Amino acid sequence: MTRNDSADTYIIEGADLILPDAIMPHATLAVREGRIAHILAEHELSSPLDLPDPAFERAPLIHAADAFVAPSLVEMHVHGCGRWGFERIAGHEELLDAAGFLEERGVGCFVPTILWDERALSSLVAAILASGLPRGALPGIYLEGPFVNPAKRGGIQPENIRPADPSLARKILDAAQGLLKITTLAPELEGIGPIYRIFQGAGVLVSLGHSDATLRSIAIPGHPYSMTHLFNAMRGIDHRDGGLANLAFSQSPDYVEVNGDGIHVNATCLQLSARAIPSDSLILISDAVIGAGLPQGTYRYFEHDVVSTERGVRYADTNVLMGSNRLGMDIVRNFTSQAGVPLWQAVRAMSLVPRRALGTAKDFGSIEIGKFADIFIWDKEMKIATRPSALLDGGPHRGSKAQKRK
Repeated sequence: MTRNDSADTYIIEGADLILPDAIMPHATLAVREGRIAHILAEHELSSPLDLPDPAFERAPLIHAADAFVAPSLVEMHVHGCGRWGFERIAGHEELLDAAGFLEERGVGCFVPTILWDERALSSLVAAILASGLPRGALPGIYLEGPFVNPAKRGGIQPENIRPADPSLARKILDAAQGLLKITTLAPELEGIGPIYRIFQGAGVLVSLGHSDATLRSIAIPGHPYSMTHLFNAMRGIDHRDGGLANLAFSQSPDYVEVNGDGIHVNATCLQLSARAIPSDSLILISDAVIGAGLPQGTYRYFEHDVVSTERGVRYADTNVLMGSNRLGMDIVRNFTSQAGVPLWQAVRAMSLVPRRALGTAKDFGSIEIGKFADIFIWDKEMKIATRPSALLDGGPHRGSKAQKRK
């Protein structure tokens, strides 16, 4: 599995570059030793051969007309994919297989998301440490709960929920061995203030969710803080009492997750989110689970049967929606269509903004000079993703080819 093309020098010419604030058509992108060195518009060069940089004198050239180049996507809230649920990872080989499954779909960074279960957390930590995956590809773990409101538990089982308990919070941090990046907490729970301070003091991003709070009962944590899957497992927008959904539009949260699969959140609320949440705050997530990216059918999750259909993934016995069966670019395409936003804006919400939340945006998350060329070449339908290194090694990609410069 290729990661970040970190040792390559090459030129891509003719592609439409998906930048953080626009799409640059028919552009030239030059990568030197794994980092982006030049971004040139079509009119700035008569030919890639004219690139005024001796480092590229004999660099391979990838012709990518009729293709997009995009930063790798980030699955920041993902419980599983393919045959793997992250709460039941048996070892680092399975984690690497899941990473490869996501990589084939243009996802170069993911944060395995699990519910609180001591054995599951310890097993996932061991798998991550043994996997050798770089932190740019797997920054850490997202723990949904256990300090959430049972009244808004959604797909969280009762056995994975606990009252606010500082000693348990410290136990979780010890078990995570420095790998916990994000945790979901209900802001109305009694005693939640000390829990905020324990997690934030350890560098964990607090994310508010699975909450029945009204605006009057919300205890807001210190900044930065986030919001878990807006609209899902919380009170909806209300013009009197209000709730967590109201808070999302106050511009107080530093980051707001929105599930863009078209199942968890309807088109009108996706449109509202795109227009009313600042672009530097909006993060697209899939909340995908085991079975995502595979044919529809029945799978096993935390000792429960779950069924994947066109209505998402639901518990077989209760029909409760517990996750998505869509991943990465499926989320981007749906959000672009239903929210009525340009492609670059949707890509930004699933690349640069989550990278900022994860603290890795200095080197990753966008096509900008100086950053790692953590990129994929996509066909015009945005369905086939290829690392540049695969083309340089002679791998196929529709509409693209590589050659050595003389």
